[in-house]
Amino acid sequence: MTAALASAGMTAELTRGGGKIAVAVAGVETADLDGLLPGVAFEAADVDSMGPAPWTTTEPSAVLVVARTPTDLRRAVTLSGELPAASMVGVIVVESPPWCDAPGVPLSPGLGRRFLRDVGVSRYGSTGWRVKARFSEPRPAGEVAAAVARSFGGHHLSGYPLPMAGLAGPGLADWRPGDPNVTVADRQGPVPERSGVSTADLAIRAVPPGPRWIDERVPAVDRRPSVTWERIGSPGGYQALAGAQFAPEAVPPVDERSVNPQGFLKTPTRPVADLLQRDGRWEIRLEDRTLTRLPASGGVTDADVGRLRRLRGVRVAWRPAHTGPIAAVRAVTALAAAGVPLLSDPPPEWAARALGPELATRLTAATEEDLADDLRREEHSVRLRRTALTQHGTMARWRDLAARSGIAVPAPPAISVIMCTRRAALVPFALGQIQRQRGVDLEVILTLHGVPAGTPEVARAVAGFDRPITVVEADASVPFGVVLNQAARHAGGSFLSKWDDDDWYGPHHLADMMLAQSYSGAELVGAASEFFYLQQIDLTIRRDWTSETMSNHVAGGTFVVARSAFEALGGFRPVPRAVDVQFFQDLLRAGGGIYRTHGLGFVARRAARGRHTWQEPIGYFLARAKEQWRGFRPSRLMEWEQ
Repeated sequence: MTAALASAGMTAELTRGGGKIAVAVAGVETADLDGLLPGVAFEAADVDSMGPAPWTTTEPSAVLVVARTPTDLRRAVTLSGELPAASMVGVIVVESPPWCDAPGVPLSPGLGRRFLRDVGVSRYGSTGWRVKARFSEPRPAGEVAAAVARSFGGHHLSGYPLPMAGLAGPGLADWRPGDPNVTVADRQGPVPERSGVSTADLAIRAVPPGPRWIDERVPAVDRRPSVTWERIGSPGGYQALAGAQFAPEAVPPVDERSVNPQGFLKTPTRPVADLLQRDGRWEIRLEDRTLTRLPASGGVTDADVGRLRRLRGVRVAWRPAHTGPIAAVRAVTALAAAGVPLLSDPPPEWAARALGPELATRLTAATEEDLADDLRREEHSVRLRRTALTQHGTMARWRDLAARSGIAVPAPPAISVIMCTRRAALVPFALGQIQRQRGVDLEVILTLHGVPAGTPEVARAVAGFDRPITVVEADASVPFGVVLNQAARHAGGSFLSKWDDDDWYGPHHLADMMLAQSYSGAELVGAASEFFYLQQIDLTIRRDWTSETMSNHVAGGTFVVARSAFEALGGFRPVPRAVDVQFFQDLLRAGGGIYRTHGLGFVARRAARGRHTWQEPIGYFLARAKEQWRGFRPSRLMEWEQ
C-alpha cells in the first residue's frame, strides 16, 4: 500500500498552507502516510479506532481523508461529524470497482456551495480517485467526505431511514456505514442534544462497556467490535458463542449501498475459487494466486467484490483458523449479499446461529454442477443475495434492533400496482399474479381501458381479490399514456409499479424491485426482458441481457418508479404507444437513474394475436435467443407449476 500511495503523491495545494494536516484513514495503515505526505506535519486517526474528538489539532491547515475503497470511505463518513473544518479538504480513494461512477463534490445547499472556490477531480493510480476542494473559509471536512462518497453511487441522499443512530465507543463505524447523521458519544453516554432533543434514537455501544450507560432517553445495545478465537479460548470466553449473544444481530451489517449485486456477470470466465485461511486472515485464492485478502474484521469492500466477479463461485471453508467467528460470518454474509455464488458444507453450529437459519440453508443449496450451469448459478446467486440483503443489510439490521428495543419506526414504503387492460378475460390471471407477491405492502389500481367494470369475469376477480384494489374505467378512445396517468392519480403508494395483464411474475418480483432500489438508489428499477414464452409455437426462449447495472432501458411491464420522480416529470406522455420508452428517456435527460436487476422473476408472453403495444414477429425473438426450451419453462425463481 505504501508504494501505491507514494506513486500518486499529493498536490502542493493541499500542503502549501503550512501548519499541521489532520488525516483520517479507512482501510489504510497510518504508517503508509509517510510516503503520501513526505516532510509534511500531520496528525492521523483511523476510523476503526476513532472516538469523539480524535485530534489534538483543532484548526488544521487542511483535512485529508484517505480510504482504500469507496466502501471504506463510507465508514469514514459515519464519523464525519468528528472531522474538523478546514478551507482545504482532500479525499483519496486508492481503488474502486469498475461500476463506480467518477466522484464529485455535490455539496448540500447552504452547507458549502456558496463557499466553494475550486474543486478538482483526477485519477489516482489506475483505479483510484482524488478530489480536492478549496473554500473561501473553513468548512466541515465531513461534508466533503460525505458528498464524495455519495457521488460514487446512485443515492441522492446519504441518510438511512429511522431510527437515528448513535455510536458509543471506538470501532463501530461498520454499524452505520455512509450515514453522516450518526452521533458519536462516549461509552457511558449521554448522546448529545440538538434543539433540546437527543440526536439519536438508538445507540450501539462498544464492549467491554466500562461505566454504566447513563442516558435514560436513548436505549443502548452492547456489541463487540470483534471476538477473536484467542479471546474465546480464554476462561469464560465461550460465553461469547452462547445462545442469543451470537445471533445475526451480533454481526455488523452489510453496507448494501456499496456491497451489493452490481457488476454481477452471467457468464464468468474463471472457475470456482476458495476462501482460505492464511496468517490468521481469510483470503480468496484461485489456484496459487491470491485474488483478495480480507482484513482482520472480515469486512468485504466493493473493490474486493470487483476482483471476484469473473469467478464461477467461491468455496467456503469453515475451519476456525481465521480471525474469529464474527469476522468469519461477516465475510460470508457480505459475499452472499454481493451475489457471489457460494459453495459450502453445512456451517458449524456457531456460524449457523449468526447467519440465521435461512441463509445457513441457502449456503448449502448449490453444488459444483449447479454452478457449472449459468442459469442454475444465477438462481443460486439471486437467492443468496436476496436473503443476505433482507436479513443482514444495514436497514434491516437497524429495523430489527429498533423492534427489539421497543422503538417505533415508520413502515416500509407501499407500492401502488397500476395494471391497465383491454382484455376482461385476462383480469383473473393478472390479479392472481399480483396476489402471490410476497414481502411488500401493495395496492392495485385496476384500469379498464374500454372494458366495463360489470363484466362478469372482471367483477368476480375483483370480488375475490383480498388486497386493496381500486377500479378505474376509461373509454377505449383515450390514449394509453393518459389512461395510465388517470390511474396514477388514484395511487397512494410511495412507488408506482407498471404491470402487464398477460405476463408471468415470480412471487418476489416486487420485493426484488424494491431491494434493487434500496441498494442502487435509482429513481426507476426494472427487470431485464430475458424470458419470453412464444405461445404461437409453444416455446420458451431466454435472451442474453446484462443485469445488475445502471441502464437506459428495462422491461416495460416490470418497472417500479419513485412517485416523486414520476410526479416531477408529470407522468407519462399522452401518446397511444411507446409510453415506457418515452418515460425512460425523459427521466434520464432530467438527471434520474434507471437500474436493471435480474430478469429471472418475469416471463413475457407473445401470442399469435393480441394487443401488445410492442409487436414483433416470432423470428425477431428466435434470432435473439441465447437458450430455448419446448413448452413453458420459466426460471425456478418463478415458483411456477402448470
